[in-house]
Amino acid sequence: MKMDEWLALFRTHSQKKLFSRSDLTQLVDEPIDSIAVQLTRLVQNNILSHVARGWYANPFHPPTTEEIAMVLRNPSYLSLEYALSHHGILSQRAYTLTLVTTQKRYLYERKEAVYEYHQIKKALFWGYTEEDNIFVATPEKALIDLVYLRMVHGDLSMDRFGSLLDDMYLEDLDTEKITEYSQRFGGKTKEIIQRRLFS
Repeated sequence: MKMDEWLALFRTHSQKKLFSRSDLTQLVDEPIDSIAVQLTRLVQNNILSHVARGWYANPFHPPTTEEIAMVLRNPSYLSLEYALSHHGILSQRAYTLTLVTTQKRYLYERKEAVYEYHQIKKALFWGYTEEDNIFVATPEKALIDLVYLRMVHGDLSMDRFGSLLDDMYLEDLDTEKITEYSQRFGGKTKEIIQRRLFS
């Protein structure tokens, strides 16, 4: 297709912010190899933005960084520091988008944002809500995820965790939910929550 035909296609589907290569091969009646070459040229000419492997942004309705985060690893939801900041619990602004996924740990850096994915087992993949097609952990689940992923399975020290807690509006959290969630995680996660939040 010619460039103006590509632009017409994206304008026609302006409600769709992100296109996978699979989406485009279904919309364009040309061989896959030809489409791949054309997409490369569109990106090189700054007509199209290649946001991740196999994903392209609609130039007429570009996605937010959070919307891009949802397609880089699926399923996933925003959690940890980013979600706590999003909910106004963490007073610091989180610049890295921190997410939880059932897939392998993954770090992806773009000029506009850094995406940090942490793997969690399927049994613990819950506690999030949908906001305009973006999945975000509840503040209580984001805190439990932080303890589990950064302390129990990471290298966050108790002192550093204490400093983070000092920057949080803990009074805005639902203590009953935190207790329930920590019991579902059990083990060291429950122990740390009990020791630091309820001692």
